[in-house]
Amino acid sequence: MRLSSFMSSAYPEGNPSFRLKKSKKDMIFSLEDLADRIGGRPDRVSVEELVGGEASQIELLLSGQPDKRCALIWGYVSSLAAERSPLPLRLPDRDYVGLELEGGSIILEKGGEHVGERMSGGRIVVHGAAGDYLGQEMKGGGIVAAGCRDYAFRQMKGGWGVVKGEAGKFLGLGNSGGRIAIQGSCRERAGWMMRAGRLYVRGDAGEYLGLLMSGGEIRVRGKAGRRAGWRRKGGRIAASHFGPEAADGVIKLD
Repeated sequence: MRLSSFMSSAYPEGNPSFRLKKSKKDMIFSLEDLADRIGGRPDRVSVEELVGGEASQIELLLSGQPDKRCALIWGYVSSLAAERSPLPLRLPDRDYVGLELEGGSIILEKGGEHVGERMSGGRIVVHGAAGDYLGQEMKGGGIVAAGCRDYAFRQMKGGWGVVKGEAGKFLGLGNSGGRIAIQGSCRERAGWMMRAGRLYVRGDAGEYLGLLMSGGEIRVRGKAGRRAGWRRKGGRIAASHFGPEAADGVIKLD
């Protein structure tokens, strides 16, 4: 569902002026206005209380150009819009798209940073590559992206993520749950301090795979870089190929 459809769905009687006059004192005219009303660090509860379910209000805020101060607020509004849309919502490639998303679907041509951060439900599809912190701290739902940069699915607690191409450094850092599948390769320190969950890499993994890992499962169909499983305390690491510096207990896949 595109942003332009919100106005028509909000005013089925074809007379938006009456509605606007009726709620004029509560109307929020910009992201900056909303930021001033919230004050301090924004959170989802505050944004939802002020914005409510008014479709025209949500569309107006989504059409804004968020500066650094309003980036988080725009992210929350994007989630509210997706949750209320009966069809997948196409959004621009900005930071924090789908912040704390609870339902609905979002489609992006490419992703900024922090896409899907702390989401607990719904779906996000990124046709191109995403930036840093894709799916950080996500608790549920699912993300599909063509590629991603560093810190993808950091501190993941639940849900799932699929990267069709290459992933950057520190993939799945500190995870305590969830499932990650990388169809390409990933760079160094994937699964660093991983406590639970599953990580699958179809290609190769960089150095220090599973560094300080204490739980969960990592499987690499290609080569694991130097010192796979170094200082591992628990969990399971298996790879088709790994060097002599791999820690004891790293398993060779058939």
